[in-house]
Amino acid sequence: MTNKKKTTLTKKKKKSEINVEYILKKFQDNIESVSFYFNKFGTLAIGEDITIIKQSGSFFDEALSVLREKIDLLGETKEGDTKEEKKEIDDSRLERIFSEFGHKLRRQVKISPKNYEILSRSSFLMLNNYFEYLLADLLSYFYNKYKDSLNEKEFKITLKELNEYETIEEVTKQLIIKEIEGIIIEKSFDQLLEHFEKSLSIPLEKELINWEKIIEIRERRHLIVHNSSLVNKKYILRTKNPYNLKIGDLVHIDNNYFSDSLRELRFAGQLLSYNCWGNWDKDNIDRAVYEIMIHTFDDLKENNFENVCRTFKYSERIIPENEDQQDCILRIKINSAIALKKQKKKSELQKALKQ
Repeated sequence: MTNKKKTTLTKKKKKSEINVEYILKKFQDNIESVSFYFNKFGTLAIGEDITIIKQSGSFFDEALSVLREKIDLLGETKEGDTKEEKKEIDDSRLERIFSEFGHKLRRQVKISPKNYEILSRSSFLMLNNYFEYLLADLLSYFYNKYKDSLNEKEFKITLKELNEYETIEEVTKQLIIKEIEGIIIEKSFDQLLEHFEKSLSIPLEKELINWEKIIEIRERRHLIVHNSSLVNKKYILRTKNPYNLKIGDLVHIDNNYFSDSLRELRFAGQLLSYNCWGNWDKDNIDRAVYEIMIHTFDDLKENNFENVCRTFKYSERIIPENEDQQDCILRIKINSAIALKKQKKKSELQKALKQ
């Protein structure tokens, strides 16, 4: 087999692998990489901040000690000096002492960089970006698989642009890319979700996914990127202000907030992908049910008990079509019961066990 033929087969194989399962796996890998990055370097950033603070405290104590020594020397004047001369000398010395102290403090090690804050914000922005990439990848997959859905869509293309392509297929791909870019750029986050729900018939699972929390995450991201992390009126109006922030307050990304955001965005991305999987890749449902079961195992290991229970509620609507699916759903139920036990929800656990 020639190298040219091998290359062609490789390209075809890669192309056939791109489906919702592939998109979801890429999203999960991205989320895990952000989590690893944040946890790995968070400790180092905190340690560096503590070192800076200690250096700053030591520097201040040393400067203060020198200041006290110099103040103790005040009053030492030559014999025969009048009271007025002594006062003038003391005032002059005091002014010089404080001037030197102020100059020394200005050379003090700065605490302002806040390594942990910088790390947490950059990780938070990456987390948001990967969720956006997931939505863009799902849109791209849909419109490339169901090109007929754009048959009635009017596109503008110049003759110069048209001459850049050799085939109608190349033109079609470029127009689809433009359509997706337009959707992502022109629509607000709410409108983008509405597009999935109404135009693509993908349920948003509003009873399971906390979209209000995700909207707050998205708005906080906008504050960091566009408003120097300062709360503005737009944030308060769009988010219902769950943290009771005031205009001008500085938003932070601490460990708990970041971890909570990661869990919610990952869970939302998973359920949204499952719904797309069920609608667009119906010939591969066995894999979808299996992946849902695997996610409950992963969440159990990470103590994400609430997500295990929410995933179980999502799985209740699945009607198993074969023994493999039935086995996976049973395992999901068992994992949910374990999660209820870990959360000490005895009454809910008893109901689950009766089933």
